[in-house]
Amino acid sequence: MTPELLTYLTAQGLGTGIALYFAYQSFQKRRIQLGDAPTLPQYFSRSATYWSGLLLYCALIACLYWLLTWQWLSLQPLFTVIVRTLRAGEWLNLLNGLDGSTLIPLILAGLFLFLVVWENRFNPLLILRDSVHDAFAIPTKAAKVYNALMTSRLSAIDDYIKTQISDRLLVQSIDPGDFDKSNATVEYKWAHNCLLFDQIQHYADQSSYRRFFNEPSLKWGEICISYNTMSEKVAVWKDAEPHYTKTVKLIKELDELTGLLCRLLACLVVFGSANETEMWETVKQLGGKVNEVRLQNTFKYVLIFTALTTVGVMLGREVAVSLHNEWLFPDKPLKHFSYTTLRWIAYAIPMYVLPITLVFVARALTLEQEHSERNYGFYMAMMLLGFLVSTSVAVLVLEITFYHRENIEFFESFLQHMRWGILPAIVCGSVAYRMDTPIKDKQTPLHLVTFGTLRFLAWGSVAVVIMLYATDDLSLEVSNLRFTLVGTAFFVIGLIGAFANFKTPEGSV
Repeated sequence: MTPELLTYLTAQGLGTGIALYFAYQSFQKRRIQLGDAPTLPQYFSRSATYWSGLLLYCALIACLYWLLTWQWLSLQPLFTVIVRTLRAGEWLNLLNGLDGSTLIPLILAGLFLFLVVWENRFNPLLILRDSVHDAFAIPTKAAKVYNALMTSRLSAIDDYIKTQISDRLLVQSIDPGDFDKSNATVEYKWAHNCLLFDQIQHYADQSSYRRFFNEPSLKWGEICISYNTMSEKVAVWKDAEPHYTKTVKLIKELDELTGLLCRLLACLVVFGSANETEMWETVKQLGGKVNEVRLQNTFKYVLIFTALTTVGVMLGREVAVSLHNEWLFPDKPLKHFSYTTLRWIAYAIPMYVLPITLVFVARALTLEQEHSERNYGFYMAMMLLGFLVSTSVAVLVLEITFYHRENIEFFESFLQHMRWGILPAIVCGSVAYRMDTPIKDKQTPLHLVTFGTLRFLAWGSVAVVIMLYATDDLSLEVSNLRFTLVGTAFFVIGLIGAFANFKTPEGSV
């Protein structure tokens, strides 16, 4: 190994380590508003889920850094110039070798590291970080539980729980009828707080939840002090004559305590539940009303499909190029990580992600049906929608970028390029169908991985057959284009088919 290569690899390792450290810090830095106070994301999910998201984000940042500094804008020429100049002792000539081709990659590498830690809502890497948060439902579940607890109706609680709450109070400040009063009254608000505090006590007695009660931002100490104070204030208020100003002030203090209690309890419930079914059962026991919908977090799924399409294009083309160069046409090698990859990504997203997004929109606008029913008319309509959208995109993209035609006869071109809309149409119909076949929490990771792999291979095979038909008019001169197109489609469609799973809580409609 030459000194130049050794220096370059050392610098690459150091830069990757810095990128990983910055990504680790950034992932934990995002504060998510839950109630009136921000909370760190690690308290919004189970530990395994949080660390999976953290490792994924760090791996993405490391891969992006390597692609930037190794393939796209390599730092190797810079370190080669530096090492050779220093070894020759020509210090004065070092500046002459530092031109745009060597300094621009260094500047962009530094800019990339800066973007990893730059807290700005327009920062693309922070958008990626927040997307990973959302993809793992780190902020979403706790926020939904929080809202359900804040609007819970105590009349739905079991009488045994109500009796337990009254028996555990140091100062008797709850009457049996307080649970059935209006939610705007002092009596009801105090009963609500007592219920929440009693439920939190169950978690406080368990050592596995200790970090939640030691976290300053969750304010457990402040909650205990405020709770004991409110107990005495409510008891005094009940014995005194009605006073409007004191009542309004007491209600405000009770609402503040409710927000702190719901915030802490939401984090505990999400962390302590083995699955979503158990989580929502706990919420229902506390009188919370669950917004039961067929599909939740559709924006998250759109981001996932966008990421899958991007990864599929990058992975598919690179694998296809490797096979092309090694086995098929070694005398006519294709370039890895070329600008073509970016163009294909920009083409594939409107071809596949845009019609899938419209499927989600159509689902949201249509009436929800019972979970067991199948609306095959809707699936066919979504296939037609996907066909029309993707074929229209193919017309615009191919006529402008590939054929370079100035005057486009849209209808004639649409008929000519209909074959490009077949595969997206099938994908849209499948996504619509899979939305009515949600996975259950009881499925083990082994089942998910096994069936996901089988779906990947099955959908990849379908993509190969259809793309061979769609590209049969390509001439022999561009046979390498046909090969890479088919190989890329195998990975893109395979990944979309493998990850087209939609999680819905048990019992939801």
